[in-house]
Amino acid sequence: MNRQSLVALAALFVAFTAQAAEPPVTTAKPVPPAPIAAPAAPQKAATPQKTAGLSQQDKMRECNKQATGRKGDERKAFMKTCLSKKKA
Repeated sequence: MNRQSLVALAALFVAFTAQAAEPPVTTAKPVPPAPIAAPAAPQKAATPQKTAGLSQQDKMRECNKQATGRKGDERKAFMKTCLSKKKA
């Protein structure tokens, strides 16, 4: 290769490396943050009679709240009766 082609090749290489070092220009607009939802109203603890119209997961949650402080066979028996209540 002659001297001119080596200089042209070196200049081309320098131009590409300088361009690669620059951060890319983006034209996308920033996305605004999502609105914050209002907090849900607090729920009261349901009595065993009120668990009749709830889903199984909700019944489990409510019965579990009511079973606090109970242990062993007493807790098992309470959970069994609480969860077996018929839906209205």
